[in-house]
Amino acid sequence: MQRSGEGRGSVLLTEGENGPRLCGDDRDRGQATLEMALILPLLVLCVAGIVWVGQVMAMQVRVENAAREGARAAAVQPEVASVVAQQAATRSLDGASVSTSVGPEFVEVTVTIDVDGVPIINLGSRTLEADVAMRREDINLP
Repeated sequence: MQRSGEGRGSVLLTEGENGPRLCGDDRDRGQATLEMALILPLLVLCVAGIVWVGQVMAMQVRVENAAREGARAAAVQPEVASVVAQQAATRSLDGASVSTSVGPEFVEVTVTIDVDGVPIINLGSRTLEADVAMRREDINLP
C-alpha cells in the first residue's frame, strides 16, 4: 500500500488487478443507494405519523375550545342551552356533535368529532371529545 498526497489529505491506494485503485470506489455508492432505498420508506412513514399526531393534538385543542365556548354561552342563557351551545361550538368547529345538560347549578357541554386518519397511509381515525361544565349565571347563590 502507498500513500499519495501526504500534505493535502491522504488517499489510500490499494493494488488491484489493473494497478492501484482508490478504496472508496463505485461499490460504496451502490451500497449507500441501497441503504437509502431501505430506510427512506420508514423515514417517510415516521414523518407522516409525527405530522398526523400534531394535527390530532391541534384538533383536540380546538374541540376543547369549542366545548368551553359552548358551555359559556349555555351558562349565560340556560333556557336555550342546547341551541346556544350548538351555535357557539359550530362557530369554531365544523362537523362536531354537541350535547348539553342543564342542571340546577351547572351547565355541561360535550363536543365530539371524528378525525380521519393519515390520508396517504390510512393510519386509523379517532374520535375526539371534550366535556366542560360551567356554573349557571342566571341563578342567585347565597
